[in-house]
Amino acid sequence: MKQRGLTLIELLAGLLMLGILATLAIPAFGALVDSQRRQDTAHQLASGLRMARSEAIVRSQPVIMQALENDWSRGWQVFVDNNQNQFRDDDETLLAENAGQRNVRVVGNSKVMTRIGFDNTGRLLNNANGTLAVCLKESAASHYQVAIAVTGRVNLRKEGFTRDPCA
Repeated sequence: MKQRGLTLIELLAGLLMLGILATLAIPAFGALVDSQRRQDTAHQLASGLRMARSEAIVRSQPVIMQALENDWSRGWQVFVDNNQNQFRDDDETLLAENAGQRNVRVVGNSKVMTRIGFDNTGRLLNNANGTLAVCLKESAASHYQVAIAVTGRVNLRKEGFTRDPCA
């Protein structure tokens, strides 16, 4: 009768090859996960800003998107600014909140360092446009930028940066 199956040596050789392939694939998989986190954060930022703008228009009140603990990397909150002080008080309506992602750094230029506000027409408060760059924590290279025009229009860019604010 013919034997069907693997010998112990064949099984160990197969497991060794599988281990070597897994060791080679793990760094590439980590880079893929980091890239996906950056892309997801950029899309969530743009979506949150668009939602804040539309809520300001619908409610005819200023709506603010503010970085958690003054750091966009930690996440952000979107709230209705009833008293128009551009800071969230306990009695103001929280519309959305988003937590930051591990290994992703978000840097705002000087005009949008910690908060972005929209007036009842959808324009930016203080007539100051800005850019939020999404990058890796350890890297100075930005792969995504969320640009906010004075008119309130939000644009997600993947290329064509004049300079890199993550540096």
